[in-house]
Amino acid sequence: MRLWFGVIVIAALTFGAAAKDYPANEQPLYGGITKMPEMLQADQQFIDVILKQGYSRAQGSDKAVETGWIYLRRGDLATAMKRFNQAWLLDPDNGDAFHGFAATMMSRDQDAGAADALFKLGIAKSRQKPGIFLDYGRFLLMMKRSAEAVPVLQKAVSFADMGPEGEALLTVALYQSGDQKAGCAELAKVKIDIQQKPVADLLHWIADNCRSAP
Repeated sequence: MRLWFGVIVIAALTFGAAAKDYPANEQPLYGGITKMPEMLQADQQFIDVILKQGYSRAQGSDKAVETGWIYLRRGDLATAMKRFNQAWLLDPDNGDAFHGFAATMMSRDQDAGAADALFKLGIAKSRQKPGIFLDYGRFLLMMKRSAEAVPVLQKAVSFADMGPEGEALLTVALYQSGDQKAGCAELAKVKIDIQQKPVADLLHWIADNCRSAP
């Protein structure tokens, strides 16, 4: 089932990218293209360089993800996508590469469908940092899919170093999904005054409703 899902995602991303005419290295997973022998040789040469620098493939992949986020924050989305592709090439099981793909697709193309599929692939991988669960939960809330956001954000807050934003977003997800009692209980763990204003305003509204609930 996982293989089938991955194939469908790659096909969908290839179609979308072709419509926008991005080069392969600026499409997630290189657009799912069948690489020519010279391209495969270039890939191997890149991997060999990383290994000769003393990194494992997983370590090199993590470094490429870090660099991708730097370019993404600068607004250089083309280079960001190239770095996330390098991260995936080095370690296809690095869920953080898919986190970067999803974030770049939303920033560049506002392609929520592709971003959703990439987030799902990322959280299903054998390794990823906790932030992917927080960002996927936030994404689902943005898409007004609160019930789906609940288990993702519950996973996020299960990490000890997640920080205060996870509890705040979980509160919103629970309340908006219809479980007001659980939302009110979760709210007790949240420091509203340290949240960003839009979230804080929503939490204050939830708090008012919790106080007035029978």
